[in-house]
Amino acid sequence: MVFIIFILGIIFGSFANVLIYRIPKKISIVFPNSFCPFCFSSIKWYDNIPILSYFLLKGRCRSCNQKISLTYPLVEFLCGVVAVFCYLKFGIFEMWVFFNFLFVLLVISFIDINTTEIPDELSYYLIFSGILLSIFNSLLGKDLFSKIVNSLIGGLVGFFVSYLIAFFGEKIFKKPSLGGGDIKLFAAVGAWLGWGSLFKIIFLSSFFALVYIFLVSLYKKVKMWGKYIQFAPFISFSCLIYIFFIT
Repeated sequence: MVFIIFILGIIFGSFANVLIYRIPKKISIVFPNSFCPFCFSSIKWYDNIPILSYFLLKGRCRSCNQKISLTYPLVEFLCGVVAVFCYLKFGIFEMWVFFNFLFVLLVISFIDINTTEIPDELSYYLIFSGILLSIFNSLLGKDLFSKIVNSLIGGLVGFFVSYLIAFFGEKIFKKPSLGGGDIKLFAAVGAWLGWGSLFKIIFLSSFFALVYIFLVSLYKKVKMWGKYIQFAPFISFSCLIYIFFIT
């Protein structure tokens, strides 16, 4: 069963790559069919098999021979691993609730890495789906009422706490400390994981960001302190840690 879940996960990972590439470019996620980002030739189904096709083609487009980013199989693999983790922790039904959350977080993270922006439509989707699916979310409480209330309060607390951090951070450091996309994303995290999760996730994401800054500064011997970094990947990774290793 785990193998089947992994295969389903990497198939979703292939779709995640479509979202990561097309949403920032305002291209329909339905049409046209998959195409090479360099020569724009249509990709045949046998060249679009998750992970496998990348290695069979030696990481290059069949039509123009341009090198394909390793990000594509990486995203597919990560989706497969996340799907398996969700299945092992939550079982076959509830796993899809949390896979939905973590799948979108993965898409947001890679978009943020590529463009330094978090698409509003994805943040709003997570906020509303977190509230709507709260009735199936065992991390929010035991009864229906407490789940919905926890989700609603979590969304509000996530927004206002991150907004205050951004507001006072800019006053103190004279530069933006959190972007508007990060604020919406924290609201989404609160809607999915409840208000009680937020302070742990804010701490974890800040900690991982500081470790990243320190390691990059050490390795590249460049001053990273005070520079803007994409924060969504650290928020997403902290959510994953919280779900699988703290709850």
